[in-house]
Amino acid sequence: MTAAALPAQPDVHTTSDFERALRNVLFLANFLLIWITLSPFPDLSDPRVLEPVGDGNALNQIVTVGLTVSLASFLLVRHARAALVAMTLPLILTFAWFAVSVVFANHPDLAGRRLVLAAFTVCNAVALLLLPLNREHFARLLAAAALIILALSYAGVVLLPRYSIHQATDLVEPMLAGKWRGAFGHKNGAGAAMVLLIFIGIFVARVSHRALGLAIVALAAFFLVFTHAKSPLVLLLPVLLMAHLVVHLRSPALQVMLVVGTPLAINLLTIGTVSFPGVEEFLAGFMSDTSYTGRDEIWEFALNHVAQRPITGFGFQAFWGTPELVVSGNIRESWGYRASDAHNGYLNIAVMTGVVGLVISLVWIIAQPLADVVRNDASRTDPLTLLFVQIWLFGVVLSAFESTFFSGGSCLWAMMVVSIVGLRYLATMPLRTGGGSYA
Repeated sequence: MTAAALPAQPDVHTTSDFERALRNVLFLANFLLIWITLSPFPDLSDPRVLEPVGDGNALNQIVTVGLTVSLASFLLVRHARAALVAMTLPLILTFAWFAVSVVFANHPDLAGRRLVLAAFTVCNAVALLLLPLNREHFARLLAAAALIILALSYAGVVLLPRYSIHQATDLVEPMLAGKWRGAFGHKNGAGAAMVLLIFIGIFVARVSHRALGLAIVALAAFFLVFTHAKSPLVLLLPVLLMAHLVVHLRSPALQVMLVVGTPLAINLLTIGTVSFPGVEEFLAGFMSDTSYTGRDEIWEFALNHVAQRPITGFGFQAFWGTPELVVSGNIRESWGYRASDAHNGYLNIAVMTGVVGLVISLVWIIAQPLADVVRNDASRTDPLTLLFVQIWLFGVVLSAFESTFFSGGSCLWAMMVVSIVGLRYLATMPLRTGGGSYA
């Protein structure tokens, strides 16, 4: 298969062994730090999990800053033009408005710090696209990273079940006992990660090594089942089908209807249950739990707070888990006081940065990549486009149940950024062929 290039990469045949090794190390370090951080297998029985949000893990932040600076320096030297292409107007406006929300936040120091870390996520995502020398190199690096994560997660289940399987001693959700979480902090995060690894395995099988890719798919699918993560389990097959249709449909109108209409419909059937009585009555006819395991209380709580600050919100990543809610809140009044997030990515952005922030950010998250897919004529036969679309759509749809967008420490959000930027590269950068092709 001839690989189509995006940002011009160094010729794979002339790249020195040192540079290739450096690219490998930077890619894997970046990928693994994003996915499992420096503190995998968190102890959920530690009383500190009940404390209000604070400064976070200092070591993790220091390493993140150091790695990001290293990656940024490498990109400026080797790929300055391509890195700048990723900085689109919707992305710039999104972060500009989020900065406004920081100014009006109850905790501007916390919001400001997390906004900087969110910018680092974008930088690190761009690096994941520009470090590989070509698509096969990209596939091999993804395969290596996937196998490391799978090995850690399975080893944890066998050797460290207390830290890799939810226990009855977990302080926040003891009812999840027995569900696998691997190296991750929650079974839902583990479930989403396994879905991503399935997408990666499919890509590896098509581009690099068929048997290895199928092995990644099988291992990730098996682990996914034991996470009992309902949303990832339910959405996997529909997203695979949806991505196939989005890539292969020749009608832009149908592509727009599918990408925009699906999350709209899901949000109507989820958040709509607390806003429109008719929706809940309709769902009650064939659903035993129209509360979505208690999420309805959190959605109502979040909607009430969006109404309090509809323009600027409560500050980027500076609402949930703050002392005002955790210490002063009455949990008998609403579960929202103890919630870690809105359990809906769209609603979560509105609470943090207002309705204005939601609209602007969705232009970057949904409208820009959709436009890039529509205008990319080569997308129908391109395994890389399909990988990006699968990851992107999975995040867009899952965000109707989980707060994926701009979630610090979320591998799904980081990979969504990779996909959004990757689709921009595929649609806008000059194409070329040969050994020095883009990952």
